[in-house]
Amino acid sequence: MTLTLEDIAYLAQIIGVVVVAVTLIYLTIQVRQGAQQLRSESRQAQLTNDQTGVYKYLEFPELGRIFSQPETPTKEEKTKLIFWMIGQMRAREHEWLQYRNGALDKETWESYRGVIYFVLGTERGRELWALCKNYFNAGFVEMVAGMIETVPPIDFWERLEEIR
Repeated sequence: MTLTLEDIAYLAQIIGVVVVAVTLIYLTIQVRQGAQQLRSESRQAQLTNDQTGVYKYLEFPELGRIFSQPETPTKEEKTKLIFWMIGQMRAREHEWLQYRNGALDKETWESYRGVIYFVLGTERGRELWALCKNYFNAGFVEMVAGMIETVPPIDFWERLEEIR
């Protein structure tokens, strides 16, 4: 059996199609693994951000008192509070952007966004947010407004005080 030039060309085309198909399958697997890696790294970064915020509370335990005390805080206390709050809200803004871009799934985003209710859980927290919210993404600010507009302040600090 003799192969003509036309037969060789057909054979080369078939081999080319198979190589392209194998390459596409390989690239699909690589993209999927890359997306999983990105999600994993994003969750790790969020965890680190959350832990940093918690550790700041341990470093500056007066933040809770400043949030909830009936007396007007000093300028220094308000400064500590607003910058802690900006850090926490900036982390939530980043998580929200990651969620919108597909790097965080809905369940993960919803678990992280719950911190917003805590940060803005007091009248003082909401007043401070009103003061600094213009420094954040407008869509994020709108989302936060929708979250807290009908939610009354929390009684976390009072309940914490009552625990023996």
